[in-house]
Amino acid sequence: MDDGPREGTLRLADGRVLGYAEYGDPRGRVVLGCHGSPSSRLERHVEDAADYTRWGIRFVVPDRPGFGGSDPQPGRRVTDWPADVAALLESLGVDRFSVLSLSGGAAYALACAHVLGDRVLGVGVLGGAPPPDVPWPWPDWVPHRVRSAVHRPVPGAAALLRPVFAPAARRPQLIPRYLQARLNPTDRRVLARPAVHRLLAATFTEGLRQGPGGLAADRALLLRPWGFPVGEVRQHVHVWHGTQDWQVPVALGRVLTAMLPRATGHWLGGEGHFAVFDHAAEVYAALRP
Repeated sequence: MDDGPREGTLRLADGRVLGYAEYGDPRGRVVLGCHGSPSSRLERHVEDAADYTRWGIRFVVPDRPGFGGSDPQPGRRVTDWPADVAALLESLGVDRFSVLSLSGGAAYALACAHVLGDRVLGVGVLGGAPPPDVPWPWPDWVPHRVRSAVHRPVPGAAALLRPVFAPAARRPQLIPRYLQARLNPTDRRVLARPAVHRLLAATFTEGLRQGPGGLAADRALLLRPWGFPVGEVRQHVHVWHGTQDWQVPVALGRVLTAMLPRATGHWLGGEGHFAVFDHAAEVYAALRP
């Protein structure tokens, strides 16, 4: 069997094109991937895509608007994403599924759980942060003028962020090398593995092929209230977080876990932002219905 990716596009009701990819067993249990920011439908959490087939997983990853093969959606909100997901899964004949996010995909995974209700069997969050209306430290890369502007309407914040991300969009294949230089030693070792490096270079390059606009809009949304109460997510949420994650500090993962009514925190001692590459089997096992 070809272990993928099997790629496709869907024309949505408003005329936008949604790009997506699938990995693993077409008859397996469905896990919907909410990719990071930046990233794309090529994001996966295993070095060998054949693992998905061995585990009986059908891993479906759509590009969010403005990333990869998906058209931009001006004025979008985090809570608009579940409608795109529902349309895609209807086209694929999928009723119930689990959802898994990495990093900046956490808001979108939790929005799917909140909006789509019983269709979502369980949720996994890898290295995610809580909504910004819960006080948390700003990353150093966010300029002060952006910090003061994020509660304005999204177009204003996105316009401020666009030049911040323009250099990354020009040479996205170098992002893994940049991350190696700034993350903790465990992450450096993970990123130095050739298969991981190639995978991340490919997903970042594809994610930013439309330029920095999609990323700027996505980050602007993540820096404002998400539009739904996280405390009303009723599915069981598993949160995995490396205790030495220098990209999204573990304190943020602990805050997010405390906000959720039904959550299990998995605190990975000494590990970093990309710990999932060493824990994928347990992550996907936990998402079994």
